[in-house]
Amino acid sequence: MEATNILDVEKFIVECSDMMSGKFFDLRKRLDKFLSVMTESEDILNLLADAIDSIDYETEFEKAFYIDKKSGAVKVSLPVDNKKKLGLCVSLFNDLTNEKLNTNQFLETYFQDKKLTPVQNFLEKVIKTFRDGICKEFGIDPNLSQDELNKHILDSKPEKEPEEEKEEFPQIDMLLSEVSRISNQILAVLKFEKKRTDNLDDLEFVVETIIHSCQAKDLMVVNGLVVGLEYVSRKFKNIRHLVGDLTSLIYDYYEFLGGGPSPFELPAQEENQEEIEETEE
Repeated sequence: MEATNILDVEKFIVECSDMMSGKFFDLRKRLDKFLSVMTESEDILNLLADAIDSIDYETEFEKAFYIDKKSGAVKVSLPVDNKKKLGLCVSLFNDLTNEKLNTNQFLETYFQDKKLTPVQNFLEKVIKTFRDGICKEFGIDPNLSQDELNKHILDSKPEKEPEEEKEEFPQIDMLLSEVSRISNQILAVLKFEKKRTDNLDDLEFVVETIIHSCQAKDLMVVNGLVVGLEYVSRKFKNIRHLVGDLTSLIYDYYEFLGGGPSPFELPAQEENQEEIEETEE
């Protein structure tokens, strides 16, 4: 399969590998970041949407996570077919982040191991398998490193364009572009909702209107819709991190207009702090 933007796919592969290097963390919280990076690739989302439609999730789940009634032996065996494997995994991730499955109970039931913690065992059997399945579809080396990714990103960067004239709202195009990107991520995640409800329809309508307002460069409307989005999205836990990102972005932009730092330029000190936090995880 040829990806429209292979860099977004590569970013997710590196994120998978980074997640697998962790030992002790809150799996559900870590999956939020994992899925956030995944939704940046439209090619991965299209692949997974097709994979989800091709399986009976409950049937595949029962086959993959099995407990022998007589012996009590636990067996974890993901489908051999790559499409079924990917569809099962992403549906499982959705259930864990939405708390339809109790994360701790799920890990303790199916991923006990003498040498590995339940989280490490899950990473090895599920995350690694999922990563390798994505790599197979896009022809990417599963062992792609962060340094190699950085080189690919650097090689793909276009030459700098001349600075734009000052606007009434400085960096407004950057803001609206980022708002649109996050809004499209939210719509992509909502594709995985299995049941249509009035709440889901309302939520999608608000998000689509935010995107249209960005295209019209109407900052006031965008601001009001993002505030409303916090209310209509409360029941959808799998997008809470993205809604939070939108809210913070709008808040930081108005702080910037009042003389604060640009929300698009991360200070070196804060950047170093993020690296420290990732190391601690």
